[in-house]
Amino acid sequence: MKTLLLKKDTFLASVVVPLFLILIVLVLSNVTHQTQNSEAINTTQRTSSSAISELIQKGNTMLNSSKYEEALVTFDQVLKIDTRSVDALYGKGLVLNQLGRYEEAITWFDKALSIDPKFIDALNNKGVTLANLDRYEEAITWFDKALSIDPKFIDALYNKGGALGELGRYEEAIVWTDKALALEPANQNDSNSNLLLPNE
Repeated sequence: MKTLLLKKDTFLASVVVPLFLILIVLVLSNVTHQTQNSEAINTTQRTSSSAISELIQKGNTMLNSSKYEEALVTFDQVLKIDTRSVDALYGKGLVLNQLGRYEEAITWFDKALSIDPKFIDALNNKGVTLANLDRYEEAITWFDKALSIDPKFIDALYNKGGALGELGRYEEAIVWTDKALALEPANQNDSNSNLLLPNE
């Protein structure tokens, strides 16, 4: 009987060991496959991120060169890759503002702000666009939101001063413009160098 049991154990071991080895091979090949998939996904994400960065830079260059239609196409290309690209949403708003399509520009600034509510440039430029629509009180609200994040944000200080001036609130306008000038003494001196002084 002992030899029969030994044969039974030997038979069992001869079946279990190869099954165990097959199981190990399957697990290892699955891990390798998952690792390859992860690497492929990471490579795709890096490539996509790199492409987005290049397109954003191209869009900004087109915008700065006053090639607004080309900039618009470029930012739209980014948004096809990543619908939540704050930089592309903001860039599109800037372009539309330059094209005089102010209501559309506000929509795109709002989309950027829905993703990043503290995007200070979008807050400021939404204010600028509202000012372009002669909605100065609303514009001031947005300049104030930018200034609540950075009280020394020079563009918002100047813009608030300008909006107050448009509303005829000249003394307040001077206060805000002076705050901006105090932060940019070099620019103030540069602009003063262009003044014509009477002969003494």
